[in-house]
Amino acid sequence: MANPLHKYTVAEASNLQVYEDYNWESLDVSGDTVDDPGVTAQYITSSNPAKKVVIYNASETMDDDDIIYIFLNGETAANKGIKLESTVNLPFTIDNMLITNLRVTMADGLTDSSDAFEVLSFH
Repeated sequence: MANPLHKYTVAEASNLQVYEDYNWESLDVSGDTVDDPGVTAQYITSSNPAKKVVIYNASETMDDDDIIYIFLNGETAANKGIKLESTVNLPFTIDNMLITNLRVTMADGLTDSSDAFEVLSFH
């Protein structure tokens, strides 16, 4: 059976609390060259925006002193990013907005480390 034309009420559709799909991915931020250009989440796009994003350290490869910068919706200026100064601040949730792009930069100066964290996006 096909979905009806008006699948959700106006209140449900506009409050960003209705999710039709979700995606999980691991972002590899290893080495000391991740600062530029960073790692972009592949499942969060303008044609498939996320309504909620949870960033967490499930693999536990990140150190507590790693500094992570998160840029949303194409913003690249340092003063427009979200700065997490420690993985103690993870999990980190972003919601109540449409996210069309999520890019992460991090440079810890350790080229032999294997740093990755996970992103769960709800669409």
